[in-house]
Amino acid sequence: MNNALIPTGGLLPSRLDRQLSRALEQIDAQQVVAMHRDQARLDRVAGTAERGMVRAAQLGVLEATLVQMAPNAAAYVHASAVGGAMGIAGVVHDASRGA
Repeated sequence: MNNALIPTGGLLPSRLDRQLSRALEQIDAQQVVAMHRDQARLDRVAGTAERGMVRAAQLGVLEATLVQMAPNAAAYVHASAVGGAMGIAGVVHDASRGA
């Protein structure tokens, strides 16, 4: 074990004790900043996913309504709905990658 990392235990902290304390405080501060960044990213991705799911559900309802109104256009309506859902999925995917 390296004895340099063990506090000397004197009444006044040694220079090494102060350096070690500052280094540990800096590491702690960096970890707090990293945790906040991660939380902000998670919140952004979750918010994007939530909005994407709501919009995809709205597309599904609209698709069903339009197919009932114009059954002959069902294939076109479905193709448009699938394209929209794929676009929404792309946005959510980009958000999860940090793009």
